[in-house]
Amino acid sequence: MRKVVGVIVVIFLIFIIYFYQQVNTTHDNAFGERQFIIEKGQGVEAIADNLQSQGFIKSPFWFKVYVASSGKRSEFVDGTFELRTDLSLKEIANFLTETMGAAKETEFTLLEGWSVEQMDESLASEGLIKAGELIEYSDKFNDKSFFFLIDKPRSADLQGYLYPDTYRVYQNSSVGKIAEKMLSNFDSKLTDEIRKEIKRQGKTVFEVVTLASIVEKEMFGYKNRQVVADIFNKRLEIGMALQSDATVNFVTDKGIAAPSLVDTQVDSLYNTYKYPGLPPGPICNPSIEAIKAVVYPEKTNYWYFLNTPEGDIIYSKNHDEHVTNKYKYLK
Repeated sequence: MRKVVGVIVVIFLIFIIYFYQQVNTTHDNAFGERQFIIEKGQGVEAIADNLQSQGFIKSPFWFKVYVASSGKRSEFVDGTFELRTDLSLKEIANFLTETMGAAKETEFTLLEGWSVEQMDESLASEGLIKAGELIEYSDKFNDKSFFFLIDKPRSADLQGYLYPDTYRVYQNSSVGKIAEKMLSNFDSKLTDEIRKEIKRQGKTVFEVVTLASIVEKEMFGYKNRQVVADIFNKRLEIGMALQSDATVNFVTDKGIAAPSLVDTQVDSLYNTYKYPGLPPGPICNPSIEAIKAVVYPEKTNYWYFLNTPEGDIIYSKNHDEHVTNKYKYLK
């Protein structure tokens, strides 16, 4: 009886060793990717046979054994997969049972200067999220795993940090995955050199992003933004109100070039005509150009600026000159 048991144990061990080798040995096909399709309702038998006939695996038997032993029989997802040709049986089975593997990618673009609300609306229109999902995620987000979020106040949302760019994501990606891509992109844009300069100036990333969001909405062109950033920095240093039309528009949601006198009197901490210093947080998600303009401003003697209807930028060295220019170019 002991001999019989011993033989069974040996056979079992040999089976396990051989099974392990068959499942984990990488296919010797040349590296590359080909499409593999799993039709709706297709079972493991058909999937295994198709994998063999298309050259992805050598043995349907061992593939089916692994699927049965790993409990993945009911986890296959129908769809089109970009499947590598040099994977092991185990890697192929795992890949084909992951929903993300079959999901199609889609591309979307978020524009520089958009608010979280505008990004939310765009993503919802693309069918990537439900309306309001990004806004809610941004409001509740409090993960400090990203370095640049360490100095973000707990009361602040992700406005300013969701980097505007073109992205590719899976169509069934969660709002968290989408936001993480945007945060990771912001992280890569904020180079070590920029971070060191921010620290050298005694500022926080949050302060820089907040001012950059204003510069983003106020001015176009890197050189012009550097000059405007310098003007705002000088006003902050002496406790002078920033008097940014962009912050008033953020409050009133009017989006007009020149807010009315009544608009500039609206009672909000974001109204930089009424309250000196930076607003409570960013008013949009700025580009790296606006951020760099704030970090590396162009030193000038200007204290004021205005945009003409023709798109020209007129700078002034003092308030009297600014009033004269307003009368000359805006009347």
